[in-house]
Formats: sequence, C-alpha cells, structure tokens
Amino acid sequence: MSGKENNSLENFTGLQAFEVVQRAPMLLHVKVMNGQNITKGWKDFFDTPDTFVTMKVVTSPSGIKKTKIAYNKATPQWNEDFEFIVDPLKENILEMSLVEYNYFNDETIGTTTIKVNDFQKSQVIENTMKFGEKNCEVTFQFRIESDPQSDLRYGLDLNAEEENFVNQRKMQVLNALKAILEEQEAPTSIDEVPTIGIMGSGGGFRAMVGLAGVFEALISSGIMDTAMYAAGLSGSSWYLSTLYAEHDWPTKGIAAEHGKLKDNIDSSVLWKIGPSYTYLYMDAILEKKKHQPVSFTDFFGHMVGETLLPKNKNTILSDFRHTIHGGKAPLPLLAGIHAKDSVSAHKFGEWMEFSPFEIGIPKYGTFYKPEMFGSKFFMGKCVKKCTESPLHYYQGLWGSAFTILFKRISGQQQVKSENISEETIRNEMEEELAASTDSDNDENDDSDDEEEDDGVQHQASSDKSSQQRSLWERMISSLFSNSDLLNSRSWRAGVIYNFMRGISLRQTHQNDGDEIEKDFGHWQKLEMSKKRMMVCDAGLAFNSPYPLLLGPQRNMDLILSFEFSSRKSDDAEPFSEILLAEKWARINQIPFPKIDTSVFDKNNMKEVYIFKDSEDATCPIVMHFILANINFRKYKEPGVKRTTKEEMAFGEFDIFDDTENPYSTFNFKYDDQTFERLYQLTKFNTLNCMDDIKQSISECVHRKKAQN
Repeated sequence: MSGKENNSLENFTGLQAFEVVQRAPMLLHVKVMNGQNITKGWKDFFDTPDTFVTMKVVTSPSGIKKTKIAYNKATPQWNEDFEFIVDPLKENILEMSLVEYNYFNDETIGTTTIKVNDFQKSQVIENTMKFGEKNCEVTFQFRIESDPQSDLRYGLDLNAEEENFVNQRKMQVLNALKAILEEQEAPTSIDEVPTIGIMGSGGGFRAMVGLAGVFEALISSGIMDTAMYAAGLSGSSWYLSTLYAEHDWPTKGIAAEHGKLKDNIDSSVLWKIGPSYTYLYMDAILEKKKHQPVSFTDFFGHMVGETLLPKNKNTILSDFRHTIHGGKAPLPLLAGIHAKDSVSAHKFGEWMEFSPFEIGIPKYGTFYKPEMFGSKFFMGKCVKKCTESPLHYYQGLWGSAFTILFKRISGQQQVKSENISEETIRNEMEEELAASTDSDNDENDDSDDEEEDDGVQHQASSDKSSQQRSLWERMISSLFSNSDLLNSRSWRAGVIYNFMRGISLRQTHQNDGDEIEKDFGHWQKLEMSKKRMMVCDAGLAFNSPYPLLLGPQRNMDLILSFEFSSRKSDDAEPFSEILLAEKWARINQIPFPKIDTSVFDKNNMKEVYIFKDSEDATCPIVMHFILANINFRKYKEPGVKRTTKEEMAFGEFDIFDDTENPYSTFNFKYDDQTFERLYQLTKFNTLNCMDDIKQSISECVHRKKAQN
C-alpha cells in the first residue's frame, strides 16, 4: 500500500480530527560477514568456540537480531543480512556482541557500539570490529537509506477496492430498485441510486438472532439487494461475520444458514471452557504468543468460534471478498473501539472499522489491509508481518464486552434477576475496568519490545505440554476464582500492536468548544510511542455502529437501524443509544437528524421511528427499528391473524419483561422456541414496515434526482 501525504486541511470534516504528517524512516542494513582470530585463549585447547553475533538497537522495534551459530570455527563465515528500522530524529545506537554458545549459559566474549546517525545515506561502510580481551575480530558491512514507502494508507477517501465494489454494487442496486419501486419512483441511472446501509446494534445472542430474522425479511422482500453496506457491532457483528463466512451465501439463500445458527446455539458457549475444548485452544494461543500479545480475548474468541464457526474455523476476514465479489452482497463493516484502559470510553473511545478490504481508525485517517492485522508497525512500515488473524479472534474482539463481564456470565457474580438497561450494562463494564488490578505498563521509552515480554508472563519451559498445562490451569482458575488474571485490564480486552507507533500527527481543524473535550475524546489522541493498543467491544462507547456509516466518504442517504439493545422493560423508551449517536455526530460535525423523543408513546408504540432533516439534503434518513412485540402477538404474518391456540401462544411473549429472562444480554443458550420466537418476531416487524421502507427509499431517490 502506498501512503500519500495530504497537507491540505480544507477538505477535512470533524470525523478526522488528526492527519498524519509523514516522515520517512531510515533502514539500517547490517551484514555480518566473517570472523578472524576467534579465540578464548588457553580454553581453545579444550574446545574451539561456537560463536554467534547479536545486534541490538533499542530504538528500533524488533530490535534484537542474531546470526546462526558457527560451531568449532576460529574463522567463522556468517554472511548474513539484517535490517533495522529507525527514526532519524532519534539517537540510534547499534550494539554488537560476540557470544559463545553454551548448552546452559551463553558467554559474551565482548561488546561494542556504533552510532547509526553518523552513517551517510546509501554509503556502504565495511568495518572490522574488535571484541574482548583477545581482540577477536568480526567484519561488518553497514548501509543506511531512507524508505518513504508506507504500508499504511492515509486519508478518508474510499480505498480502491471499496470504490470498485461500490461501482459494481450500484448496478445491482439500480436493477433492484427498479424491481421494487413503481416506475415513476425508481431511479433511471446509477447517479440516482441512493446509498443505503443496514445496521444492527449490540445485544449478545439477542442481537445475533434478531438480525437473522431481519435479514430473512430483507432478502425475501428484495430490500437487501438495494443495500450498499451492512454494519454490525458486538452481537450483530457475530451474525454478520458468521453469515459472510459461509461460501454458499448469498448464492444459495439464507434459510439453511439460519438452521445451522439455531443448532449451534442450542447449547451454551460456556461448555467450551471444559478441558476437552481448552486444550485444543492452547496450541494456537501459545503459538500466537511467540509473535504477538495475547489476552483472554483470544480464549473467548475460540469459545465463540467453536460455537458459531464449527466448520469455518480457518476463515479469515479477507475471505469475505469472495462473498461480496462483483457486488453480489452488501459490504460488511464491523465495529470496535480503541480505548484507554483507565479511561471511560465516553471520554476516550476511538472507533475502528473492520472490512474485508481495510482496518483502521477514521479519526486519524489511517488504514491497513486485514492481512496485516496484528503485525508490528513503526513509522508506517510493517516491520514484523504476522499471519492474518482467524475470524474467531475478531469475534472475540468485537464481543469483548463479555470478557469484561465474564464473571457475571459464568454465574460468579450474584446479580438481580430483572432486566437491566444498556446504560447500566455499560456502566457495569466501566466499573469492572476501573477496578482492574493492573495499569498500562506499556513503556513509552526505547526499551526493547521482543515478544518474550508480551502477553502472559510465565516461566519458559522446554516441555510444550507443561507450558500448555500451566496456561490452561491459570485461565481456568481465573474463570472460577478471584485470581488476578481475569481481574487485569490487559487480559479482558483485545491487545494488538499499535499500528500507528512512531507516526507524527497534527490537528486538522480548530477546537470550537469545551464540550468536545468532555465527550468521546474527540481532541485527545493515541500516544504514538505506545507499543500496544487496547481494542474493545464498541458497545463501551454506544451500542449502535453509526460511525461506520456516517463518514463523508460513504455519503449515506438512508440507514435502516435495527436496535436490539437492552431496555428495563418492553415499554421503556427505546432511544438511549441513538441519542448517543446523535451527540457523537454533532461533535464530529456530521449531518444527523434531530432525535425527537416526544414521538414515543408507550401506550401506542411503533415498530419503527423515522427521523429526517427535510432542510438538509446531505442528512441521511434514519429508520430506527425497535425490538418490541406489538402486532406480532395477533398476526403471524403481516395482514394474517393468528387463529389457533398454538399460534396465539407462540406470539404471546415479552422480550424484556419476561421474568425468566430468556433474552437477557447474558444468555448464551437459545432453545428452539426461544430462537424461533425472536427470529420470527424481527422478521415480522421488518416485513410489517415494508411500506415505510419503500417510502423512505423513494424519498431518497427523489433527492438524488433533484441533485442531478
């Protein structure tokens, strides 16, 4: 990926509060050539030294390198090449050591240093360095050069792959709109095609199953074919990622996939913490720990993946490109946030978006390919490429609210049985994080950051099975006790390398008021010296993924928002999360309709509330679908009343007022009836609002025609 510098501020919106000021890093090339007079004096009588060379630049990420061991050689020939990436504005010292290998403890023969900043660009320098009292000699070649090519993409514009997808998808949307709208209401060209997004909130399995019913309705009605994007957060992201992992979808329809989903969640995800399962996870987690940070999110991701992806465990996010190839399905956008471990997400929570094409933080206009997620970066360069993360890890990450509240889920915390609101859940997560036993000890200095210092700290063992058993025992004991492991912040959220490490930023526009400082950390920024960053469930900020769709580069016309967030009761006002989204949009200077809560009447509830700004053609229409059993009690299909006792009984249920709490955010087991009721309810509600959906689409087409 090429990076490009954009120094113009006039085109930036409030969404991108900072822009990258690119500085090219320096690449130090070191060749360890050969050794002469490698000796330990009289000790050579017993054994010729087995030597290797180590090199260390503490200001460089992955800054420790070493040669192979030259056995029984007084004149070893290494001829090995190494590379260090450094910041030219820092003082960079290369430390070189000649070391004798011993079975138990290596012995350093001698150490010397050289100032990297003294090298001239592109000049090859050959230097013979002396080590130890016996003046052992090792010959090196040094060369330093500038590397302006970035592995990150900078800017809010759509990436080339998404832009190509949009162009392909628009043709399909045009044909779909002609099929569902009256001729006079339909667009006549792609210029008149509105951009429509479908969006699901968080809410655990309730959101996942609810969105499944919504998709069934949108597909059968033809509305799905009119959508450009499908965005999800937490539970909704589990549904979207599980669906898009199916290679037969959308070609073969969706009914079979929903049958699989129902079967998969008929038993609790908590069964997946038994020894027979967790021993399977440990190999993968221990292997990852050699190269990347690990946390309880890795473990939780395996649990979720074992439940939702039993036949697609090897799927990766970039595989979704096949599912959407040619524009045959909406582009999935999944949400997370970068958070600080000791600060409320309301005060600092930077939205991250995950798509098959790119992952990044729009606030900084910085993105990279999913193939590089979890890799180590410095000054925009990938300095250590890691294997692309499996989909189940993302699922653990996107739903990591449940790692924060795992004690509640596993029954360790005694809580009241009644339902609680989304705000209460969010506050509980914040309290759990605030009570964590550790703090961010990720140094901002130039100390080395090799992987032996990352993730779980435990004694090294040559016996892999003992490592596996030790880590498993600590994890399991933490689940069912008050041990420090699950109480630590770094273990209850996803931890990745800071892909913006070493980058310089500048503010894109002026801060117009103090209120911005108090909400969502708009003008606060990531510390670029941090080696790692914490990525969490976006529900910590608010429980609907509006930020993924509201960016100016996507130019949304209509958002179908399906709200599955928890409420205190079925007739409670359902606007808490959309009000937070409205505040976020206002802070980020993004058009968003005014949310008038006076339209709500608990005695005359609606299945959808429509918000629009008739005076601003750039403001998207928002259709806010709520989770409520209103007409479904009496109708099994729109316009078709229930007649039998069985049909009446099936439709007579509550979501949030049921004393058994089958649809609790913390319930991870749905029997057939629990699944079918919710699935059929959301399907019915969506189909029952079809006239409203088509009317809103027609209004967006009319806007487009007026603009053209």
